[in-house]
Amino acid sequence: MSLLTTARRYGETIRHLKLIQIYHQARRHLLPVRLAKDGPVPSRVRPLPLVPGPVPAKTHLGQGRFRFLNREHDLGWPIDWQAPGLPHLWQYNLHYFAYLQQPDLDFATGLALMRSWLQGCPAASRGVAWEPYPLSLRLVNWIKFLAAKGPPPAEILASLALQVLNLTKQIEYLHLGNHLLANGKALWFAGRYLADESLAGLGRKIVLTELPEQFLPDGGHFELSAMYHALAVEDLLDLINLCQAGGATLDRESLPSLGETAGAALGWLEAMVDQGGQIPLLNDAAYGIAPEFKDLGAYARRLGIQPAAAYPAADLGRGWQGRCLSGYWVLSHGPMRLLFDTALLGPDYLQAHAHCDMLSVLLDLEGEKIFTDTGVYEYEEGRRRAYARGTAAHNTVVLDGLEQAELWKSFRMGRRGHPQGFRRQGNSLSCGHTGFAQWRRGLFHERTVTLLDGGFELRDRVQGPGRHHFQAFFHCAPKVNLKAGGDGGLVINDRLRLEAWGAAVEVTASEYYPQFGLAAERPCLVMQGEFSRQGEFGLRCTSFS
Repeated sequence: MSLLTTARRYGETIRHLKLIQIYHQARRHLLPVRLAKDGPVPSRVRPLPLVPGPVPAKTHLGQGRFRFLNREHDLGWPIDWQAPGLPHLWQYNLHYFAYLQQPDLDFATGLALMRSWLQGCPAASRGVAWEPYPLSLRLVNWIKFLAAKGPPPAEILASLALQVLNLTKQIEYLHLGNHLLANGKALWFAGRYLADESLAGLGRKIVLTELPEQFLPDGGHFELSAMYHALAVEDLLDLINLCQAGGATLDRESLPSLGETAGAALGWLEAMVDQGGQIPLLNDAAYGIAPEFKDLGAYARRLGIQPAAAYPAADLGRGWQGRCLSGYWVLSHGPMRLLFDTALLGPDYLQAHAHCDMLSVLLDLEGEKIFTDTGVYEYEEGRRRAYARGTAAHNTVVLDGLEQAELWKSFRMGRRGHPQGFRRQGNSLSCGHTGFAQWRRGLFHERTVTLLDGGFELRDRVQGPGRHHFQAFFHCAPKVNLKAGGDGGLVINDRLRLEAWGAAVEVTASEYYPQFGLAAERPCLVMQGEFSRQGEFGLRCTSFS
């Protein structure tokens, strides 16, 4: 890649950032943080009678064996906390210490793991252990584990104080978003447990400032990933738990804001999950990371929090009901549930977890997945990461092999498109986007979803000067039986009829990543063809019943 191209790419990425991000990015590179190796130790801790939260998956298997992201490894005893050769996200999970909340992990084993970490991860070693995000999650998990057990051993207390001190040195204003929320939560927890009102006040200020920024008016989290949304809901409930347990006046005064946001966010999630309670795999999302909605709902009820009613569903005609949740249209008709993505890719200053999925559709029938999103295999840079974020991995249209946004590295985005011209007319919803015009002026895609009796039709309109090639992808769930029908169309599970028009049709296969570290093959319907100046093609889906 030429220096000019690299400079342009950096420029396109940086110009969307907030000034605070640019300032802290520059400061980190010019004046790297010097971690403290020791610090003042608090004289006491404050007991916190916390309500139990969701039970995490079993990831500590005994001694030095751990299983994260569907990869199990024995790190020995004493534990090799550096976990050499393993993916960065696996190492992150190791240092989160979420396994301290496993019901089968006794107090003595938890203390042994913590002491092992103290020996293997001094502040001088830096590395993953001392990065601010895993540091934040670890602090909360340690405090939850210790909160009801009386004063911790002296070396554990000293480490907690040192970890908090080093978190204050590297609060993630360079990233913002869910990372900053996690930093604020950790400081609030630590301040309350260590009886340090200045720490609690800093954490509380970060969180309460971020609530109106990160949670949209309908309750959706602004990064537009249902997985990160569910994690943020757990953060809110944990903070409500802390405020109810701690008893401080300023904490009690924060409860209405936290409770209102948590209720709206729970209502949003309740409206988004499918019949089985699973999240849609929109943007960076995978199963098995965030607590399921039923577990978050049960936790909320223990805290006296109820989901707020999502915006009421509108009657869209032909027996269809629909509501818009942060740009995601959730449409239902009897056993059929269709999701139409007219949402932004994400906040322009934070596209780390965004995928090129504008105008994508997801389909369920009687609770079974038909058209699926792709999910996430890993966060490491490589083919699967690039594929999962790319346009062709989603149930939408690709023009001339181009992307809806300029994706680079694992989390970066340069030029990017935006949804444009959404309109609702009777039983039809239409939206376009500007993604392809970032590459070739005038290149445009618009999709119209028309709701029918017992089905729907997708109509794709494409245009641009000159001659162009199009592809439309429809990735099915692995168990879907997609075969030719007698009338020249296609049949899904002997329940749905697909009729494509305006394009050649091919049934092929694509990769599916429902969980980190898992790859499955699934059927994929591809429509393709060429057009000059403008073209139109589509897919009709109707049930046999």
